[in-house]
Amino acid sequence: MNSISTFLLQVVIAVSGVIATARDRFARANRLAAQRGSLSLEQIIWTVALALVAVTVVALVVTNINNRAATLTTVIPG
Repeated sequence: MNSISTFLLQVVIAVSGVIATARDRFARANRLAAQRGSLSLEQIIWTVALALVAVTVVALVVTNINNRAATLTTVIPG
């Protein structure tokens, strides 16, 4: 082979390597984009647990307020 053919072969190999690398990066980016925003089971469990804690705290506060309100005496003037 002469030097021009060898050079052109090396250019073709380099370009095909760049294309393959770009294709791999694009495929990886698509996989990562598909996973972004999806909920895992652990995230769902933590969300449910925090919601239950919040509901429990609100229920306790409402119960305490109602119990205190029940002990108040009403004075009717007159």
